[in-house]
Amino acid sequence: MSGITVVTKPADEPLGLTEVKDFLRLDDQIDDSFVRAFIIAAREFAENYTGKAFITRTVKFSIDGISEVDSGLWEGMKTGPYMTYYNDYIELPVAPAIAVSSIVYYDDADTQSTWASSAYYADTVREPARIVLRDGQSFPTNLRKANGMEITYTAGYGSNPTDVPEAIRVAMLQYIVHMYEHRGDDEGKAVEFPPLIRSLLQPYKTMRYGDSPYMATYKSGIA
Repeated sequence: MSGITVVTKPADEPLGLTEVKDFLRLDDQIDDSFVRAFIIAAREFAENYTGKAFITRTVKFSIDGISEVDSGLWEGMKTGPYMTYYNDYIELPVAPAIAVSSIVYYDDADTQSTWASSAYYADTVREPARIVLRDGQSFPTNLRKANGMEITYTAGYGSNPTDVPEAIRVAMLQYIVHMYEHRGDDEGKAVEFPPLIRSLLQPYKTMRYGDSPYMATYKSGIA
């Protein structure tokens, strides 16, 4: 299994306090902390839905182990010879990745070692990004069973709110309006968010096919 830890939180939010209050047509008597909570909730929802980090942050991706063999998804009947495909990369679950800071690994004695950067390169052009083995190199071995490797890297669209795609910002505004209009509703009633929000976010959603111990499907934790 794998886990994601935020090492350095984003310094800003994709939406500003003033623009949200103007969008909701709120007066100055409304408590700012009330609106900030809506902004954070909307950002966390949108990030969890898309699998993206909006404002730049540093994250640590911990994985238990590395399987060198990729057992692909087969559909129908195979008539050719059985073939073994070897993996030569590790996918980074939080996109868009900017740069890898370090990769360390641990043995059963919890001794930390740094994986030499000459053994791999970070492919941040592809999405999701990946750590790719260089020719003649191999993954570290004899890892401890839990959190044997930790990859620290930066991810996000940029450090400024305007770096975030406008469609995402609009989706967040719509989600905030939805939350504001349904504040205080009976908890027993399920209120679906407007389809427009999903339509705005869908093009930015990170899609993954297949599953393996180190190709994680993002669920939560990048907020």
